Amino acid sequence: MSSQQMRRPKLALVYGNLPTVEEIDQFRLLSDNFEIKVVASESICGYLSQTSWFQDLECVALKDYDDNPGYLPGLENILVNFDIVVIKERLGLYAYQAVKAKWRKRFHLIAWVDNLVPFPGSDVQQIQAIRGEVANAADAFIVQTTAARQALMLEGIDDARIFTMRPWVDGRIQRSPKARAEALEKLGLAESEFIVTHLGQVEWEEGLYDLAHGIRLAINHDASLARRLRVILCGIGSFATELRDRLVQLGVDQRVVYVAPERVAIDNVLQATDALYVSAISSRDRLEGDPYRIVTAMTLGIPVIASRSPMIEEYLGKHRIDFCSGAPFSLAEAIQKASTARAITNDIVKKNQAVAARIHNSDKVAEEMNRVFTSVVAVPQIVGKGSIDTQVQEVESKVQSKQYLAAISLIEELLGKDDLPVHHEATLHRLIGDSFTKLGDLESGKAAYIKSTLKDPYCARGFIGLGTIALLRNSYDLGVINFQKAISLSPDDEMANLGLGLAFHGMGELKEAASWMAKSLEINPDNAAAIFSLIKVAYERDEFKEVEKALVRYLELHPLDLNMRFTLAGILFKTGRLAEASEAVGRILAVNPQDERAVALAAQISNNQKDVVVNFTRK
Repeated sequence: MSSQQMRRPKLALVYGNLPTVEEIDQFRLLSDNFEIKVVASESICGYLSQTSWFQDLECVALKDYDDNPGYLPGLENILVNFDIVVIKERLGLYAYQAVKAKWRKRFHLIAWVDNLVPFPGSDVQQIQAIRGEVANAADAFIVQTTAARQALMLEGIDDARIFTMRPWVDGRIQRSPKARAEALEKLGLAESEFIVTHLGQVEWEEGLYDLAHGIRLAINHDASLARRLRVILCGIGSFATELRDRLVQLGVDQRVVYVAPERVAIDNVLQATDALYVSAISSRDRLEGDPYRIVTAMTLGIPVIASRSPMIEEYLGKHRIDFCSGAPFSLAEAIQKASTARAITNDIVKKNQAVAARIHNSDKVAEEMNRVFTSVVAVPQIVGKGSIDTQVQEVESKVQSKQYLAAISLIEELLGKDDLPVHHEATLHRLIGDSFTKLGDLESGKAAYIKSTLKDPYCARGFIGLGTIALLRNSYDLGVINFQKAISLSPDDEMANLGLGLAFHGMGELKEAASWMAKSLEINPDNAAAIFSLIKVAYERDEFKEVEKALVRYLELHPLDLNMRFTLAGILFKTGRLAEASEAVGRILAVNPQDERAVALAAQISNNQKDVVVNFTRK
């Protein structure tokens, strides 16, 4: 079998928001047939390193972007080598970045949707635009509930593009009285206590105010629960402080145990739990459709206290302790029922475990997942000759080949089209900016770049264009601002780093200039413009360490570049390393004995070496 046949398709799981760890671990079932990596922010990757059981899971950690956590700096460049890209949800900027990358790299794009609200974010122009771009660009959508499928179909997504992927949870722990007692001891709780657990994100939408109110009422109306009711909150989220304040206000804060989510701690919580609380609240833009907590309870045999929702109805039906969402007294009664009606809870557990074993077992889920992803990969990526994608690529080709007037003419024609995707519109404005700038019309170039950044304020290239114009006008302070913005969006863009170095050089900040030029060369050691700029700064500073390192790295790639080798020899001579300088010049003369510069430098080195010997003898 050839190496091409043996190659596993590369699959990227892209997250802009904190995932449920079980959804990551489910992809272990595909690891024999696909090469899987998670692409997310450093904070999310750090969370997964503490919680995931996916052995040898590879994470590509991108810098956290404080201005908008949903943006992943440099994502477009990371996705270049993947065959399949799965984006979790479709409203964040990371989803838009994936759409832009797909246009260039032609991978298969899948949107994994667990939001049960149709047309989410319709009141926010940016979110609405991103959702529309994903709807047009995605090859397929993954759902795990009928409600999610129906929400997509209401938005006009063809049912043939929607695939069901049932959830799977590893039943790695075996619950037993002995294991429960050990887990309770580790958590600092007593065997006699009744444990209600919230597992997952600590957010308002999880109905946690209802839980706080229900605890207070249950304690007030049941003497037994007043003695033994405890609550575990295992998760992280932005609502933690407000929830804590409410618990204190109700006088039940001592009833609640906070457990940081990490592998062993989560297992202890699952062993100790007597009932799992699930009650997602529908908001304008989101209704939770993540089924993994439910399937965890079903698989491990944990009774669920849950209010009615589309996901609960589909997965649990009547096999739960029901209560009315938004009615704390109803929840208090449900907690009381779960703590006393042992026959009912045992029956619920038995029926849910049977469903999990029949429907959510690893063999069936693995077969379904392989079928879904293999089907998506099998669909060829066809781009029509007259498609907008092809026409934008034609514009890029004209700009790259310096046909600027022809590019401008085609861009103006394309910008007049209806229903032009936002990312293409932004790209076209940037390309017309590039063309005007190359033709010397800096004012028109600047106007076009500004339009590009307004259409897509998270694309580095528009800011690189504005920074370039600032350099050409000697407005170095504006150059610094624009190149810094570009680097925050795309830290590994060599031109942004070089541009920032040039702007600092223009301001006389030589140390900063050298640092950013060197960073540009770390990204691309082949960048001759960056090397020559760094050489100039090095001589101005009389500091050659960074440029020497850059030259050595360049010559490893281009050993026959005699000009660069002569430059290195000159720096070695300048810094008094005569033997190394002589060796460098010797390599030049071995290739071209008539090189006049090398002959002259060799003579200087020889004279200096003689002076060193004479001085040493006199001493």
